[in-house]
Amino acid sequence: MKKLKNCPLCGSSKIHFLYKNQDKNLGSKGSFNQDLCEICNCIFLNPQPEKKEVLGFYPKDKYYSLQRIDKGSKANLKIELCKTYFGGGNQLKKILFSPISFLARGAKMKKGLKVLDIGSGSGQFLYEMKKFGLDVYGLEPGEFNRDETKKEGLKIENKPLEKTKYKKESFDLITLNHVLEHLENPGLALSKIKSLLKKDGLFIVAVPNSRSLAHFLFRKNWYQLDTPRHLINYSDKNLNRTLKKSGFRILRVRYNSRPSQFSVSFRYLFGFKGKSIDKILDVIFLPLTWIVNALKLGDQIEIWCEKAH
Repeated sequence: MKKLKNCPLCGSSKIHFLYKNQDKNLGSKGSFNQDLCEICNCIFLNPQPEKKEVLGFYPKDKYYSLQRIDKGSKANLKIELCKTYFGGGNQLKKILFSPISFLARGAKMKKGLKVLDIGSGSGQFLYEMKKFGLDVYGLEPGEFNRDETKKEGLKIENKPLEKTKYKKESFDLITLNHVLEHLENPGLALSKIKSLLKKDGLFIVAVPNSRSLAHFLFRKNWYQLDTPRHLINYSDKNLNRTLKKSGFRILRVRYNSRPSQFSVSFRYLFGFKGKSIDKILDVIFLPLTWIVNALKLGDQIEIWCEKAH
């Protein structure tokens, strides 16, 4: 573990202790401190784990993105939602699906586009995008389900972003979906992404939003803190600033939170062990999810951007 004296996002030395937390999701041993930057309001793990320690927080048999690709009804629903909202679907479907539109990850849908999904896991998103004729590539440093990946013909490299050898300006679309918060050096990652993105390409990054109602209500029991895997927790405001500083122009900010922001946080708060209660709470909290997303207070954001220059 390495103790930080400055904010990993803005570099300020004006930081202070905020929470002591445990791994309420996957049960990693120990407790972990989280600090707050007084300048940019970034929440970050401090001290931060070394790279070898980090890999131990992602058990292949438990961490969701490293498991088998879902090819069932849930995957088919997400494919249909993507087609409806990002592939020129008709207006009636957009209205009918609007209550669950948050389930769809943002994408640019055009046959032949070359897409790179960073932190792709076993390739769920790439599997879905391949259905639309996109030329799909992935990067995943963790131990993902390689048999599944090969079976589906997905081109996923088992290496981190900084060790890739893709040519500059080679991708039409790059996605970083709930990955940036896991990285210790966001500036380095964003610089690399900018170099790989074509001049007219689209970059979509999604993270938890600490400037949300769920975080305000549940504090250290907020589901999206995901201690100790989230090294840096962003807000919509400080991520916007970070992207602009890294040479991107913001095109769109989408609040796409799910009921889990409340249901799982509620379970953490009251110490319920079983997950069976989540489905009941999801139904109860679904209307509140629509409200906070509309008010831009949801706990997940997706930012679409392009190169500024």
